[in-house]
Amino acid sequence: MKKIPLYVFLFVLACSAWSCLPPPIDIDVKPADPKMVIASQVLGNQGLIVGLTRSYSPLDTSGSNDSVSSNLLNSILVSNAIVTVSYLSSVDTLYMASPGLYINLFVQLYDDVTYTLHAKDPATGEEVSAVTTLEPQITFDTVYPFIERLASDTFVHFHYTLTDFPNDENYYVVNFVKKVQGDSTFDIGTVFAQGNNQLLTEFDLLDDQAFDANGRLTKDTWVRSLGQTDTSAAVVSHISKGYYEFLTAYKRSGSVFNQLTGEPINYPTNVNGGHGYFTMHRQQAFIFDLNLY
Repeated sequence: MKKIPLYVFLFVLACSAWSCLPPPIDIDVKPADPKMVIASQVLGNQGLIVGLTRSYSPLDTSGSNDSVSSNLLNSILVSNAIVTVSYLSSVDTLYMASPGLYINLFVQLYDDVTYTLHAKDPATGEEVSAVTTLEPQITFDTVYPFIERLASDTFVHFHYTLTDFPNDENYYVVNFVKKVQGDSTFDIGTVFAQGNNQLLTEFDLLDDQAFDANGRLTKDTWVRSLGQTDTSAAVVSHISKGYYEFLTAYKRSGSVFNQLTGEPINYPTNVNGGHGYFTMHRQQAFIFDLNLY
């Protein structure tokens, strides 16, 4: 009896299995309804900037490779909205600096005070609101970069120490910012723009469990996105538990590969009727020219 080559057997087996598959079924998936998305940042010792955009589904692009077309951009940025923030007995209006960007330089900052954001799009009648509390500011005890120079590569690290607040339920974030272009001015307030500063994807999230019994933390962080000739800043903030959970979910999403293969991530939000997160927290930043280290 003549033997059948293995590759012929496998080919016949694969064809047989393919022939048993049912015909494909067309599925009509409707894009999700767009909702307003909130992002926010405190400016220095007073003032607030709010990003107001609109969510969209990749299905809306109909397979287009142009992910930042002018039509798509115009549909995402919310213009001429009515944006206010209320606290204590004050109600401050934020004014549109550019489509999707609203600012008020005179919002007063008070520790442990509740702030309520409200935004309305007159074009659609859509409204969103969110509530947050301003946490007391934390400062670095010490912070400095150091550069590890090996024969094959160079690595930039930041060393810092922090002291925990004595009360329970404290949460912190340490960000790293890179100056990428422009003049010599390092503007920590341009996180919403593709301007002089780039907020790096490396950041440390800390809770009370990260500190020792004396409430002290010492940490070294390797910042992969920095080189030894960059100008950079280390930024620390005392944040709310909700924003900590939002950033934790964001960090879990990881790279594009992880987003495609990992578990689905549902980002926490405090925005009623929309997405994103309204946060109020002060930042302490120290700027370093890495050429000097």
